[in-house]
Amino acid sequence: MARKKTRPAAPVSPQARYEFAVAYLNAMLEDAAPEELAAALGRIAHASGGPKLAEKVELSADSLYRTLCRRGNPELRSSIALLKAMGMRLVLQPVTRHGTCVSSAAGRE
Repeated sequence: MARKKTRPAAPVSPQARYEFAVAYLNAMLEDAAPEELAAALGRIAHASGGPKLAEKVELSADSLYRTLCRRGNPELRSSIALLKAMGMRLVLQPVTRHGTCVSSAAGRE
């Protein structure tokens, strides 16, 4: 049987990779369990430079990957440092339902 020829993948710009990483992590924040989010952050960290990125957050590469594996439990401080090293930040938004913000009981008085 003849082998099918494949074309090499088109190069992806650093900006496109960055935008994908941001969208991917935002989707994980919205829908994923905490261990899935940690694993996703680990995958993005690995793709974003691995050992060089670990140096920026002052962790060994092994320690970083163990922390960000599915069974890991990263501290918020570590996650924020990692996001900052990748040029991202964690942002909170109010939950909206049908175009209005969900307010606390105290805000309704």
